[in-house]
Amino acid sequence: MYIQDVFHSNTGISQFRLEESNSDKAVLYTLYGQNELSKDLFRGPEYVVACKQIKLLRTNSTLHEGDLVFSTISGEATVVGADHEGYILTQNYVRMVPVPQNVVDTKYIAFLINESPEIKRYFRQNLQGSQVVRYSLNLLKKVPLPPLPSIEKQRIIGDIYYKQLKLQALQQRVAINQGTIKMAMLRGVN
Repeated sequence: MYIQDVFHSNTGISQFRLEESNSDKAVLYTLYGQNELSKDLFRGPEYVVACKQIKLLRTNSTLHEGDLVFSTISGEATVVGADHEGYILTQNYVRMVPVPQNVVDTKYIAFLINESPEIKRYFRQNLQGSQVVRYSLNLLKKVPLPPLPSIEKQRIIGDIYYKQLKLQALQQRVAINQGTIKMAMLRGVN
């Protein structure tokens, strides 16, 4: 079984094809990027990064909470969080929508793509390009999947995976804050 058997996958829209508008009816949209993907994986930076925004009259390439997204730049997958609802999916990302007859947990599939040694090996063997490495839509579609466990087991594994990522992010934040406090205390000793 391959990803193409379980998901319909499509890339986002090229930023050059977005026609910015100054009309009063235009809506301000934010582009989904690597920072947003990292935040959805609980690996995001603690500082605020200016997001690219654009005013458009219409678009049909917006993300919804719960969408499974794959980065063709980093090769990582994540589930879109509520904070990124309505962001525009650009050409560097692929939205993966489960085929109706398949019942899969998107967090579990993100776990497989990000952590499976077999999938990582498949990507390494089939990537092209020596300078700039990009994961193509065709490569993603042909990723072999192991036999999928029951949906209940998928949900448990996916949930634990995301909770573990959040725990790691919180532990990292605690370590950084403790280091900042200790440095401030050392500066006060002088």
